[in-house]
Amino acid sequence: MDCTLFIPHLIPSTGHGEPPWHVPEAHRLKTLLARATRSSDATLDAEAWLCSAFGVTRQHDWPLAPVSAAADGLAAQSGYWLRATPVHLEPRRNALVLTEFAVSDIGANEYESLAQALAAHLREEDIKLHVPRPERWYLQTPDAPAIRTFALESAVGRDVREFLPQGADSLRWHRIITEMQMLLHSHPVNAAREARGAPAINSVWISGGGTLMLAGHAQFTAVLSNDEAVRALARHNGCRLADSLHVFDQLSAPGHLLITIESLMPRVIGGKADAWRNAVHALEHDWILPLMDAQKSRRISLTLVSANQAGVQRFTLRPMDMMKFWRKNNYL
Repeated sequence: MDCTLFIPHLIPSTGHGEPPWHVPEAHRLKTLLARATRSSDATLDAEAWLCSAFGVTRQHDWPLAPVSAAADGLAAQSGYWLRATPVHLEPRRNALVLTEFAVSDIGANEYESLAQALAAHLREEDIKLHVPRPERWYLQTPDAPAIRTFALESAVGRDVREFLPQGADSLRWHRIITEMQMLLHSHPVNAAREARGAPAINSVWISGGGTLMLAGHAQFTAVLSNDEAVRALARHNGCRLADSLHVFDQLSAPGHLLITIESLMPRVIGGKADAWRNAVHALEHDWILPLMDAQKSRRISLTLVSANQAGVQRFTLRPMDMMKFWRKNNYL
């Protein structure tokens, strides 16, 4: 079995500047990066690479919203869908900054009350709000708006005004987003959250728009991931969801296994270099060492894919590549 590890922000982009993104140890990982065959694509980001790998084609956006909505049990076969992730925006000097990937501590009474208020307002715009999970909200419209959105990851820690929807219908959607923010800002749920020191749910992040398409041709036969969007893509394309307890035993079987590891991304985007290094050490112990050992005995092809703001970097290590000892690591 071939194996691909998808690890966003294993290789941090230079845009993250000051922290020393360097790992003194992690020798086996450095060996893999040095001796593998390398390629890069500056036109891709994490969402684009994942969708492409699962045979999903781009519409205005990479259409993760309808795929995720279907996985969440919604009837996503009709209409146009957008993810509307609940987030917290923090006003700073001359900027409005998205501070986290999503607000995760939303109680049942909170999200039901907020959803009810938003849904009543959005009905006037012929938009339906669906909230199947506290942290996963969706918008459904009858027709596809002429907008292009930005992935949530691209805006975290940055001024959100640079990442608002673009396109012919963008002004309408800027207004809709502003009106939702005003409604959320004045809602009693957020007053109660702020009173107890919790971040206010003061906006939603619109992304991943599209219509549900037929299953594509995925590169993978099995997928091991904790990411809901990846698992949704796997289900949509008929890929088996692998069992983490027996993942290394499955490497003897034919096929192609995808493993996604999301632990590095929030640490890099949050500028937490020490936490990032600790996560890299855990990655080496939990995944790189056993996979490279498995490669010796089972002759598997091992590919590591990293994605950051500069694009996607791909490292493919075949058994014969381990003999290329003259190659040097220039990454970690």
